[in-house]
Parts: sequence; structure tokens; C-alpha cells
Amino acid sequence: MWVNAVGFLFSISILLWKIIFKPELLCLPCEIGIVLLIVIAFYCLYHGRSECALNMAFFVPLLIYGYYLSDFHEHLPPAETIYHSLWWVVIAMIYLNAFAKKFRKVLVFSALSLLTLGFHISQAGSTIKFLALDQLFLANPVIIFLLALLAALFVRKFFESKLKDAKKILADTTRQISQLVKTSKQPILYIKANTDEDDQVINLIISQINPAFEQNFGVKAKEVIDQKVSYVFNYLFRNAIDSNNLLIIDPKPQKEVYLEHLQKWYNINIIRPSKNQFICIFYDTTAQNQLIDSLKESRTRFKVLLEAIPDIFFIIDKDGVYEDFVIKDSDKLKIKSSEIIGNTIYEVGFSEKMANKISQCIQEAIINDSIESIEYALDTPNGTFMFEMRIAKLNNNSVISVARDITRRKTTEFKLEEALKVADDANKLKSVFLANLSHEIRTPMNAIIGSSEILAEMELPPEEKELYSNAIITNSHELMKMIDDTISLSKIETDTVEAKIKFCEINATMKELFNVFKPVADTNKKIDFELILAVKNPHFGFETDRNLLFEAMSKLMDNALKFTKSGSVKFGYEMISPTKIEFFVEDTGKGISPDNIDKIYDRYYKVEAINTVDNRGSGLGLSIAKEFATLIGGRLFADSDLGKGSRFSFTLLFKSGEGYMKILK
Repeated sequence: MWVNAVGFLFSISILLWKIIFKPELLCLPCEIGIVLLIVIAFYCLYHGRSECALNMAFFVPLLIYGYYLSDFHEHLPPAETIYHSLWWVVIAMIYLNAFAKKFRKVLVFSALSLLTLGFHISQAGSTIKFLALDQLFLANPVIIFLLALLAALFVRKFFESKLKDAKKILADTTRQISQLVKTSKQPILYIKANTDEDDQVINLIISQINPAFEQNFGVKAKEVIDQKVSYVFNYLFRNAIDSNNLLIIDPKPQKEVYLEHLQKWYNINIIRPSKNQFICIFYDTTAQNQLIDSLKESRTRFKVLLEAIPDIFFIIDKDGVYEDFVIKDSDKLKIKSSEIIGNTIYEVGFSEKMANKISQCIQEAIINDSIESIEYALDTPNGTFMFEMRIAKLNNNSVISVARDITRRKTTEFKLEEALKVADDANKLKSVFLANLSHEIRTPMNAIIGSSEILAEMELPPEEKELYSNAIITNSHELMKMIDDTISLSKIETDTVEAKIKFCEINATMKELFNVFKPVADTNKKIDFELILAVKNPHFGFETDRNLLFEAMSKLMDNALKFTKSGSVKFGYEMISPTKIEFFVEDTGKGISPDNIDKIYDRYYKVEAINTVDNRGSGLGLSIAKEFATLIGGRLFADSDLGKGSRFSFTLLFKSGEGYMKILK
């Protein structure tokens, strides 16, 4: 078809050239005849009639006559156009020789061409010239045509021989392939593609299937041959395979599909030997896929199992190079695969000493097939972690290292040691407390018993009776205070003390404290006992636990009066802001040294020896005061100078206060 297209364009170009530049050479019937011949050839080729198109070459003698011999138009003398005619018939002869299936057509055209050349020579009056013996042999147009014909026939014969050999080889190959297809254990499907004039696939038709295809998919060849592929695929594969997508839209050399109704996997290899033919070879990959799925399932199961174990697994070769690892909390430790795999134990953060020890354990594990253990610390961006590494032989060239995070265990052990130490210290303090309590209880009890016996057995003057009576009362109060401290401590330790918050009139509470401790202060004429109230309003108060506040202040005041022999003891409160109130107890007593200031809140702790008169008591007062202050929202502070006195204070929120000022919103 392309030859006709070129001829058509060439003819149109010559026609236009003659019309524009050489109108005197224009042969309108001839030009129209050429165009018609080419159009007819196109029409024949379009409808698949190639022989019809080839027959148009037989009209070349007519064109030669019209152009060079007729009276239709003015033309050159026939003697000057003999070789023009020669090239016309030579080209037409070569065209026929190349495309005509029957050699007879070439011979007929050659005979017609010789007659045309003879007629042209006779019209030119050159018959005698070309028959003369002295005429140059290769100048004779008849001889030239015959030589061209012989050359064309030789070439045709040569290619026909080669084509025959090729057809034989193709036939043998096709027969072998056909035999191979028939005996193949793989299902094979031949598909023929029908196309339109633009080579676009119109439909796909099944042209052949092999016995393996019949056996695998339960279908007979006569049932599917010459059927549309889309219909057969939908019937056999239950819409699992789209034939258009497989072969036309998204063609790929291989494609794997799963046929659910057969519960099988197939890998389809697609071969396209020509543009109108497809060969589909089906490979059953069910066993391989089941094995892969089983391996994936096993891998997932073991991976989940490994991730469930709070350990890190490493594979290390005999030279100390990390080959692989599995870690659960990689985000916690900030360990990346690139930082481990391919690096040696000397490059991942171990000290040289530790790396040498690990290397030694690796060698011993491989040689002795033993399990080696090492404990080490690892610094990470999230902190320092403790690990226990166990190394076991994997094969002759590598070991498996299991690193377990023992940070929590080590921390627990450390805390346990600290707790044991604290418990031991507490036991010692309790022993001191029990010894002190025994002594402290015995002392007032002896005084009470002795005074009671004297009062019961002897008649005494009123002054002495009052003296012994006061001794009984004083020691009874001291004994009661010890019992109260012990009960308070027990409640604190069992977490049964609960703050009961409600409105409390502070001035009334402070005056009650003053009245309770004023007699105690009056026993020492050298002490100036003073209550300081920052707000004089008798209804001044706020929400807090009155009992805990009262007890906390009582312990502080008792402590202040005990260690102050002269000077002053002041207590009360101050408004340090409209929302905060500070309670304090201040004395000019012995004070506390800086070495003991942090220990005074420890339970059972006493600054001085237990046999001093000033240090009588359980040693729980400040500890209880601190706990009670904390329960009502404060924090007890101590400010003391040895020999100058002390000031204890805690600050509370002035919650729902009255009698002072209110913040208006």
C-alpha cells in the first residue's frame, strides 16, 4: 500500500508541476488516468484484493502511448522518449515481480512490455538502428529490458528458494511446537486477535487449547475454540481474569491470578509471536504460594512471639559483626537498623574493655558450645539502661545474643536495698523510741504511783498535798500526750487520717491554743508567752480542718516551750497576701544546728541524748506536725540558729475566707 501511496503523491506532484511550469507537456487524459489507476489500486488494497491492485500495472503501456505516441497533446518526438518508455515498463515489471504471487503474470506483462517497446521503436523509425550489428549492445532498450527481467527473475527465484526453505523450517518448527504444546503439562491457550483497518483489536477469539488446558479447567476444545475470549474467561475463571486488561489494556509478560472457585494460583506467561496472535501459558503456582503463605505465617508468628518477649535478639558472627537483630522497644532505645547491622561490637558504643569481653565470650560460646552471660549498661537518648546479655552458639560462624533489659529489676533491687536500709534505720529508731518510750512512760508512772502512795498513806500538810497532786496531774498529762502521739503516728502510717474541710474561726482556735498552753508557760516565770493575731475580727476564718490545724500548732508550741528556758514564745498567724495565710510558732530557745535541721522531722529522732530532762518525750512531735500541716495543704518550714531560737511556719490558702477581705470578680 505504501508503494501506491508514494506513486499517488508523485503523480499529483508531477501533475501540479506541469500545470504550473510546463503546460505545454500536459496530457490531461494521461494525468487523470494515472490518478484513477492509483485510486483504483487503493480501493482494491483497502478491500483486501491485492491482485486487483497489481493488475493496474498492465495499464502502463496505455500511459506510455498517451504520453509519448498519441496525438492528444504535443510531446517530444518518439525517438527521444524511447528510454522514457523503457523505465516505465522496467519499474512496472519489477513491481509485479516483487509482489505478484504468480510468475505467469510477470511473463505476460513482460511480453506486453516488449511489444510496447517494439511499437515505440517502430514509431520512432529506429528499428534498423537498434538491429544494426555495429549498434552498442547495452544501448538497445529491448536488451536492457531483457537484462532487467533476467535480474529480477533471478532475484525472485533466489528469494523464493529462501522463502521455501524458511517455510519448511517454519513448518517443522510449528509441528514441533504443536507436538510440544500437546504433550506439555502446562495449560496453553492460543488466542487470535481480529483487527480493523487501523490495526485496533476488535475482538479476541480462542483458536486452540492443549489437553492440559482441558484437564485443568474441565473443558473440551470443541466447546471453546472459535469462541470469544471474554466469554470463555468469564465462564472458566468466574471473572477473576479480565481478558482485555490482561492482553490489550495492561499487557505484561507475566501475571499471577488466584482462582477462588478452584482455590488455585496461576502464573500466566503471555507470548505474542505476532500482532494478531497471543499464547497464554498457565503455570500452577498453588504449592509455591501455599508454601510462601506458610512461611509468612510462620515468620509472623515467630515475629509476634519474639516481639512479645521483652528481649533484644542479635545475630553476631565470629568476628563480632552484627548480621541481624530483632527489637521490640526500638523507639524507647532509639536504635536504628543502620546503626547496628554491618557494624562490629567495637563500633556500637561498647567500651573497648567491654567489647573485648564480649568478643571473648563469642569465641568461648562457639568453641565450647556454651552459654555465656554478661551484664552491662547502655547509654541512650532516653537514659541509661541495664542489660543482661546471654550468648549462645548458632553455628560454627555466628552466635545468637539475647539482651534482656534488667533496668527495672536492678532499680527494684537498688530500691529494695535502700528500703532495707531505711527499714533497718527505722528499726533502730524504733528500738530507740521503744527504749525511750519505756523510760518516758516509767518516769511519769513512777511519779504518779509514788505521789499517790504518799497521799494515801501519810497525813500531809495542805501545801504538800497540793504539791503531790500537781505532780500526779502533770505526769498524767505527759503520759497522755505520749499515748496521743503514738496513736496519731499509727493513724498516719495506716493512712487513716482524713482532712475534714469546713469553715473554721481562726481567732477562736488560736485563743483556745493560748489558753491550753498558758499554764504550761506560766510554770516558767522567765518566758514571755504571746499570741499574735493579724486580724482582730472575732469572726475571722476560712475553710480548713480545725482539728489538724490545732494539733499541728500544738506540737509546734509544745516543742517551743520544752526547749525555751527564758525569753519568749510567740505564735499566731499573718496575712502574707489576700489569698494566703501563714501560721507560725517562734521561740528564743536553744535552736537547732545546721547538721540536724534536715533530721528533726524524722520519726523517733532526737537531737540530744534521751537522758536529758529537756528531751523528754517520744520524739514524734515535729514529724506529726509536718504530716498534719501537709494534710491541710501546707508545708512545714524551719528557720533556726543554734543558741538563738527557732521559727516554724506553714502557709495555707485563704479559701472561702470571711472577716478579712473578699476578692470581687
